[in-house]
Amino acid sequence: MLVSNVWHVPGRDADLLVDSANGIGPLAPHVDPFLGGKPAIAVVTHGHFDHVGGLHEFADRRVHANDADMTRSPYPMRLRREDFPEGAEEMYAYYEVPIPDVAVTALPAADFDLAGWATPGAEATSLLHDGDRIDLGDRAFTVVHTPGHTAGSACLFDERDGTLFTGDAIYVDAPIDWELAPAVMDTSLARIASLGARVVHAGHERSFDGQELLAVIETWRVRLGA
Repeated sequence: MLVSNVWHVPGRDADLLVDSANGIGPLAPHVDPFLGGKPAIAVVTHGHFDHVGGLHEFADRRVHANDADMTRSPYPMRLRREDFPEGAEEMYAYYEVPIPDVAVTALPAADFDLAGWATPGAEATSLLHDGDRIDLGDRAFTVVHTPGHTAGSACLFDERDGTLFTGDAIYVDAPIDWELAPAVMDTSLARIASLGARVVHAGHERSFDGQELLAVIETWRVRLGA
C-alpha cells in the first residue's frame, strides 16, 4: 500500500516531477541523473503520505493551496505494524492489501531507523491554484483542481498533446476513495472526463488511454450516485 507512481517529464528549461513517493528511501539521487543539470519542479498531486515523502529533497516544491497543511504535516505512517497510527489497518483493509508485520522487505541504508521512521513532510515553496501553468520551456501543464480524494487534489494537463496526470483523483485496477462529500468527488470526475485526455498517468497502477478513463469514471460516478 506504500507504493505509488513518480513521473518524470523532461522539458527544455526545467523538468517536472509529479509526486514524490513515500520518503522511505531518498528519491533525488534517482532523479538527478535524468535532469542533465536542469532544475526540477516537484509537484505533488495531493498531500497524502505516499505521495509527499520525498518532496523535501527538492528546492522547488509545489502543491495546491488546500493541501499545503497536509503536505507540511502528513499522516505519520510507520513501518512496523506495532507502530501503525490510528486508521492504518483500516486503510489496508479498504484497498484489500494484506496487513504486514513490517511494511518493507529491505532497508534503504544500513543505519535506517525502522522503528523510528515516520512520513517526512515538506513546506511548499509555491502554492498552486486552479488554472495555474507549469512551464517547462517547450511544453506546459495546466493545474486542474479536482477536490474529492483530498481538498487540494489536483491534476496536471498538457492540452497540446492530451497527457493527463491524475494523482489519486482517478486510476484503474484498484479502489479509489474520497475524503470530501461524494457530490464533490462526482463533480471533479465529471470535469476530468470533459478534458479530452489522450493518455493518463495516475498516482497508482498502470497508465491508460482516454477511452478507458471515460469508462472508469462512469463506473465510479454510478457508485457515487448510489
